[in-house]
Amino acid sequence: MRFRRYAFLMLMASCVPAWADEIVIKAARVYTQDGATLVPGAVRIKDGKIAEVAATITVPAGAKVIDLGNGVLLPGLIDAHSGIAIEGGASESTLEVTPKIRIVNSIDWSSLAFRQARSDGITSTCIVPGTDNVIAGLSCVVKTAGDRPQRIMKADHSLVITLASDPGSGNSSRNRPDSIYTRLPTNRMGVVWILRNEFGRAREPRSADSILQESLAGKRPVVCVSRSESDITAALRLRKEYPMTMTIAGAHEAYKVRKELSAEKTPVYLAPIVGTAGNGPESTETILNLAGVMHDAGVPFALTGGKLLDQARLAVRFGLPKDVALAAITAAPAKLLGLETRIGRIAVGSDADLIVLSGDPFELSTTIRWTMIDGVIRAEE
Repeated sequence: MRFRRYAFLMLMASCVPAWADEIVIKAARVYTQDGATLVPGAVRIKDGKIAEVAATITVPAGAKVIDLGNGVLLPGLIDAHSGIAIEGGASESTLEVTPKIRIVNSIDWSSLAFRQARSDGITSTCIVPGTDNVIAGLSCVVKTAGDRPQRIMKADHSLVITLASDPGSGNSSRNRPDSIYTRLPTNRMGVVWILRNEFGRAREPRSADSILQESLAGKRPVVCVSRSESDITAALRLRKEYPMTMTIAGAHEAYKVRKELSAEKTPVYLAPIVGTAGNGPESTETILNLAGVMHDAGVPFALTGGKLLDQARLAVRFGLPKDVALAAITAAPAKLLGLETRIGRIAVGSDADLIVLSGDPFELSTTIRWTMIDGVIRAEE
């Protein structure tokens, strides 16, 4: 009987159009990521925004009440570096430098990948272009559900560059002249040379490359995909030569240069934990406690690449404190994306992006009951 009543409430909530009603959600525990955890706690939602957060809330007349019983409330999870829902290829492979490519134009808004993300509790994601090019283009921050215009939080967010072996993979100066793979770069030195050359040209007074100029002026963040120690070191060297707001993505061997990353105050987007330590992309030497090492070194970081709750559990298993692990999939990526006033926290004024868990986030038996985006329940158990 109790399950039927709960299912009815969830069905009714999922049928309500966006921002139509005022809702009060009561939970056994609310991880606000904006101060103390509330035990118990309640959240009032109005017009798609969080209007009140407290241990107890007086229910306004006409408001819908959702009592989660033993359920736990978290901010919606945020994937700050993702390649989901891209249609027709993630890279313009005929050129090595494509700063004006806008990944927002390649998103398949009906992709099942968004549904999977919602079922995993991910409410916002930064979709990035692929790594075939040295300068790949512009990323896009979107919600994983809702009306299309409202889903786009930042159409052109970061300039994505690749300082790794990917852009040179398959290229050669000895192919047929009519092959697109007869081009630069053909090795890692070529990748660095192209980056230095393009940023150097952007410094020239007559340069028309506004995107690179914005990056050099600190007006647009830069995400550099680098996995190995040598590539991360080269990226930090490039940043010293051409000061910019840079985040390293991938960062499998970041533990080897943790002191340098900390000294330069360079954050990292950590790729999903590799199941077997010592064997990662580009023959990188991986460790299972990479997130813990970054935390101990004082390097800001976020967990990325999907299945974020599972990643947080693994990170805790291998040494990361629980509160830091939760922040690494909520408040930390929101801050690194510059969107902390809207997402990543359960706080007054933030978007009503929430997920409900059946219990402790770090218990393997805990499941995601449903996901709410902008005040509307989008996925149910």
